Amino acid sequence: MRVCFYGTDEEITRICRRPVLALVGPRRTQPVVAFELFNVSVTADPYGSLFRLAADLTEVHREEVTE
Repeated sequence: MRVCFYGTDEEITRICRRPVLALVGPRRTQPVVAFELFNVSVTADPYGSLFRLAADLTEVHREEVTE
C-alpha cells in the first residue's frame, strides 16, 4: 500500500526514524495494525514549510514485532 504523510520537518523526521508505525483502526476490526516503511521519499513544498513523505507500507505480523 502506498501512502503519503504531510507535516513539518520535525514531524516527518519522527516518522522516518521509526522502523515500525502503528495505525489505529475502527473498533470492529483490529484495533492496532503495525506497518513497516519501504521505498521512502521526502519532498519539500516549494511554497510553504510542509514536507511530503511518500512510502510503501507492509503489514508486520505480531510474531515479527515481538522478535
